[in-house]
Amino acid sequence: MSEEKRIPVEKVLAEYEVLRTQAEALQQNLELVNQHISEFRRTIEAIEEVERLKEGNEILVPLGAGSFVRAELKDTGSVILSLGADVAARRSTAEARQELEARVRELERVRDEHSSRLQEVLKGLEAIAPVVEQIVAAMQQAQLQRGGAEDVRQPKG
Repeated sequence: MSEEKRIPVEKVLAEYEVLRTQAEALQQNLELVNQHISEFRRTIEAIEEVERLKEGNEILVPLGAGSFVRAELKDTGSVILSLGADVAARRSTAEARQELEARVRELERVRDEHSSRLQEVLKGLEAIAPVVEQIVAAMQQAQLQRGGAEDVRQPKG
């Protein structure tokens, strides 16, 4: 391959790798955002359940790893809500629900933005994939012609 042809080939392969990396990162971010949305929704449901209970009711409080402790409700009208950065504040259950619902809406907006960006990146990958396949096939053919049967797609290490 001449130097003139090598530059565009390397550029195409680099662009493909950048798009693939972006797609993976966006997919990971979407998973995290969806996990946070689920967590906030479960918390909203728990707050709604607490609102239906009466003070003095006994409940099971999760400790983690499937372990619980029995507790008695002293105040069903407020919760301690995390504000971030290790800061928390007492909020009425209604205020806490509203704040959590606002967080869910913001995360849904972020999810929609990430999803749109992921679709753009996937379209870019789809558009460039045939060119990359041709490049890889040409590289494999050139390798076979030189007498080597090794797979040019696999890095040696």
